[in-house]
Amino acid sequence: MKTRKTGNSLSKRRKVRDLSSKRKVPTLSACMMVRDEEENLPRCLQSIQGFVDEIIVVDTGSKDRTVEIAESFGAKVFHHPWENDFSKHRNQSISYATGDWVFIIDADEELFLQMSALGFKQKLSIVPPDMYAGIILMKDIHHQQSIMEFNTARFFRRGKIVYKGIIHNQPQIVGGGVFIAGLYLHHYGYDISPERKKQKFERTHSGLMERLKANPQDWSCYFYLSQIHADAGDNQKCVECGEEYVKHKEELKSTGDGNFNRSIYFTVIHNYMRIGDQKKAYEWLMEGLKEVPGDIDLSLAAVEYGVWAENYEMVQSAAKDYVSLYKQYKQNPAAKLNRFIYSLRPEALAYCTMHLSVSSLKGGMEALKLFNETLKDTRPEFQQGIIGLLKQQMEEHKIPIQMNVHSPNEKTKEFPQVNKPMYRTPMGLTVPKIVGIGGN
Repeated sequence: MKTRKTGNSLSKRRKVRDLSSKRKVPTLSACMMVRDEEENLPRCLQSIQGFVDEIIVVDTGSKDRTVEIAESFGAKVFHHPWENDFSKHRNQSISYATGDWVFIIDADEELFLQMSALGFKQKLSIVPPDMYAGIILMKDIHHQQSIMEFNTARFFRRGKIVYKGIIHNQPQIVGGGVFIAGLYLHHYGYDISPERKKQKFERTHSGLMERLKANPQDWSCYFYLSQIHADAGDNQKCVECGEEYVKHKEELKSTGDGNFNRSIYFTVIHNYMRIGDQKKAYEWLMEGLKEVPGDIDLSLAAVEYGVWAENYEMVQSAAKDYVSLYKQYKQNPAAKLNRFIYSLRPEALAYCTMHLSVSSLKGGMEALKLFNETLKDTRPEFQQGIIGLLKQQMEEHKIPIQMNVHSPNEKTKEFPQVNKPMYRTPMGLTVPKIVGIGGN
């Protein structure tokens, strides 16, 4: 009989714990740029209080209580006049940081932790040295519901990050990044009053047009123009900008991985559907599925299009794809990479499974009808055997349909039909008549 040697294994575990305890816990600086954010700022700062070691705020000319609120949370506030360049001010905030890592957060965001602050910092301490970014989950919130999810790089080793882009500032890093589970952000930037929404549209539209004036080949502007027009409800402008953006797909791809934003397909498909142009919606759907196979948003769009066009084979196939992808992304959030996902929502899952159920029942009823008709021409002994097999299959699979299938009456040769199940819409569920529940 072999005896188990525990001495070496215990010694190794102690060494691992000793190394872990000696590992330096990194410090963390939250870096923000703000202006007139007295409504949002308390919620944001409350969510990071005790999580970060310092809060850096660059204020670009607030006229409300923003600065007073920031200072009440112990923030270090620096004043810089607004220069119409988001990246410049973002980089200014980073320049004041003293922590080992910087955490980028905006006033209209809120951090949610599923671990302790120390636990998170210990995770940062074991990030490989050639990895310069920490990627976390972001959820866009509208009317207290998540309307879109995506992974976003928000934690960076200090000195390894710079932002570029006048409006939609993007982080530029040389090293790679790792996904960090256990925390996520809520973004409330689109959950605003109509007046503020209009102001935001005008500010963003003006900035994008200035970018195009300075560089008419800044094709990425058309992606953002398409998005803001969709959000404003201008479907025609949305598809026009989307068409222009996709014309330059290959040029954008050639400038680097990720520079062509494939979520444009989902946006344009929905806006063509809202316009009522079935032909263009189908063309974009087919092109999108070819460009981004296995995309959960396009699977939802295919279900919606299939319902609209009464193409139930498409509905079934796309709904099955959606359910499979939904499970995959819920089990492994890192699988989303950094792409925008509009449809990772229980409402979308319910929509797809409802149509999958109805189309499956419809196909099953049609098959049973053909089964009934065909059975009349078969031998009596075959009829008895296959009907018994059918009932057995229904019982084994627990199919909740009352069956009324048996051999045809020998005198009348009439064959009773299967009772049709009654479908009732769940209470409180409203499904649009033309398209489903996808985002912009």
